Amino acid sequence: MKNFLILLCAALVALTACSGGQTASSTTPPVAKASEAVAAPEAAPEAAPEVAAAPTVVEFWYNNKGDEALVYEEAIAQYNSSQGKYKVEGLSVTDQQKLIVALASNEAPDAVKGSNQNIVTYQANGLIDTLQGYIDAEGFDVGVFSDAAMAANTIGGQAYALPFSGYSIQLYYNKDILAEIGYDAPPETMEEMYEMAVAATVLDGDGNIERLGYPLFPLASARQELIYGFGGRWWDIDGKTLTPENPGTLESLKLNVKYREQYGIEKVQAFIATANTNRYTEQDMFFAGKQLFRLDGPWLPTMMQKFNSSTNYGISLVPGTASSPESRGASRYETDCICIPITAANKDGAWDFIKWFTSKDGAKTLNLGVGSLPAVKALYDDPDINAIPGFSDFIEILKLEKGIQYPQITDFAKYISLVEEHLDYIYNGTMTPEEGLSALAKQSSTLK
Repeated sequence: MKNFLILLCAALVALTACSGGQTASSTTPPVAKASEAVAAPEAAPEAAPEVAAAPTVVEFWYNNKGDEALVYEEAIAQYNSSQGKYKVEGLSVTDQQKLIVALASNEAPDAVKGSNQNIVTYQANGLIDTLQGYIDAEGFDVGVFSDAAMAANTIGGQAYALPFSGYSIQLYYNKDILAEIGYDAPPETMEEMYEMAVAATVLDGDGNIERLGYPLFPLASARQELIYGFGGRWWDIDGKTLTPENPGTLESLKLNVKYREQYGIEKVQAFIATANTNRYTEQDMFFAGKQLFRLDGPWLPTMMQKFNSSTNYGISLVPGTASSPESRGASRYETDCICIPITAANKDGAWDFIKWFTSKDGAKTLNLGVGSLPAVKALYDDPDINAIPGFSDFIEILKLEKGIQYPQITDFAKYISLVEEHLDYIYNGTMTPEEGLSALAKQSSTLK
């Protein structure tokens, strides 16, 4: 590992010119004889011109591109103009493999933006340094961030990154469809939601689904929030123990399969395939009024505005169940954050930048520019943040601190791949929910 190069910026010291004369004495000097030449006093050297110390460069890599990259560059410029000790130079690096190679070598940048799940992977492979030493030495107050945001970036009691934004998933519903089927409020339980979903589902003459009632799309939300609302968990609260046969997960999958079988597995799959193709476009199924319920993130209202959707929507908590009402509002919680590579040359500069970037001012620039929920609690009531469509609803939900953290295990990606594989078996009828979860438990038993 290369030595850590820390360039110290010295304070400018004004050079004081010499007086040019001899120092006075308390005795009177002898009078020189006329024949003696009197030597002229030696001229004082000219003071050297003051030279401003160049700021130390801090390299920062982020994985955004296009308009979002411009937002990051704007934030970097704001930091650079706020002080003169460091100069951050940003670079958009969207190739994850390139980043990993750099982190594992002496070519790493000084600071890297990622997600909290990236942090878990980087830390497990010894690629990033802990920030705890800086936090403890300065008495830095991590209480400015939400509990969930800090928990997402803390491993073994050590903070490895600081967050500046986060996101959650909650329930969107079409108010007009809900009124059409005789309801004036969104569901509070999964049982109520299923009842409404069946009433709202519309088929054409050939049995094809024209309007989807149950929120089986997007698939990632069906794998997570639709499970969490039933009290189901793919892993234990300790973040280490995998729980593929959780009872709540089984109950969720049973209702999922019941809906598919009621309207035809192939018909449901066909609707989902089309929905996936048109996701976040003008033809998005929810934007077009063809979904009653949608589990999605805080960016959805802005996208609806972009595509001039006229859907009359509302935002509500993910339903719980009659037996697990405390699960209402449970959702995945993820953050965007910044960390320091283990081989970074300028860790002090990176830490200074991270503190500003995750401060109220720095985070606000990113939250507004990219359209992400704040992780800094002081921004929860910021009028500019709350002016973004849907954000006030989501921020009230964030205050509940019901976010589900991803497990901090090395084989997380392998586990999720196995989960998705076995869900496919269950969804297409190859396995029953019981068989699929049992097979998943066996295949994931050796993961670490």
